[in-house]
Amino acid sequence: MKRVVVVLIAALLIFSAVMVGAADKKLRIAYITNGPYNFWTYSAAAVKGLEKNLNISIDFLEPANGTAQEQKQMIEAEVARGVDGIAISVVDPDNATPFLNDVMQKVPMVMFDSDAPNSNRLAYVGMSNYATGRMAGKAVQKVLPNGGGFAIIVGRMDAQNAIERRQGIIDELNGKPYAAQYPGEMTPNDPNIALGGGKWTLLDTRTDGGDQSKAKSNAEDTILKYPQMKLMVGMWSYSSPAILSALSDAKLFKKMKMMGFDMEPELLQAVKDGNAYAAFGQDPFQYCVQAITILANAARGKATNVPADKLVDVPALEITSKNIDKAWAAYKQQLATGDAYLKATAAQ
Repeated sequence: MKRVVVVLIAALLIFSAVMVGAADKKLRIAYITNGPYNFWTYSAAAVKGLEKNLNISIDFLEPANGTAQEQKQMIEAEVARGVDGIAISVVDPDNATPFLNDVMQKVPMVMFDSDAPNSNRLAYVGMSNYATGRMAGKAVQKVLPNGGGFAIIVGRMDAQNAIERRQGIIDELNGKPYAAQYPGEMTPNDPNIALGGGKWTLLDTRTDGGDQSKAKSNAEDTILKYPQMKLMVGMWSYSSPAILSALSDAKLFKKMKMMGFDMEPELLQAVKDGNAYAAFGQDPFQYCVQAITILANAARGKATNVPADKLVDVPALEITSKNIDKAWAAYKQQLATGDAYLKATAAQ
């Protein structure tokens, strides 16, 4: 009997040691953005702190051309390396979902910024892009109280964040009852869409396929094509600097309004200078913190504290002349930290 007890105790000690080792082992987690955009520098600012505090290593990956194929190749490479979790801003959720679900049979995944809502992901971390679109729609009403035409400049319309932001603007101007989450119906990308009974017109939604070099030419073409246009909306982080450059070249700052999503320095400076009405700022620093923490806890069998609807909300901030100084000070600090990390990583 004593021998049985000793054996059981030894087995329990071995099991406990294994469990402790599993809980304390250093994890590898991938953080895959939707492209090499300055926006993700804010996420990069969180990496070193997370690696230290959570005992993990993070593969911070930015697909050079912002394509779904690049993301697929990165995911496959990370799985082959034995990654413990993957966080990703999905470029093409509809087409990517079957592949992502296959991956999630082996590796847990969290989406951030751009969701794949029909996938089996652990959670989506981000602001409600649809709710922020509704916020932008209210801003359009303030900028154009008497109505008028406006255009949207964006990278691509197959990304969920672009779909939801644009639809939020459209639904707000059409006076639909407020909803915090995307209702699932996308207005086709047609020209000259009458909104609010014809008070406003979405003249065009121009895409560049994620090619930043095309964003400015799209803005320039739109200015020439629609001389009656009164407002331009930059929907991705690099869209707004392109619009601002085009407006500056055309000397239209006093005649045409603009606003944009995210918080590129050029956009924030334009808000401060009065050349942009608003920036609808996200918090990509917190995207990284929340997504990586969820994956690390899941890998270690700890509580993830993900809500039942799997939506981890990181609310947007409407940055105007009233709050630009405070908001920009925080962003500048994160930008400097993230830039230093990315430069150090590139030099390795």
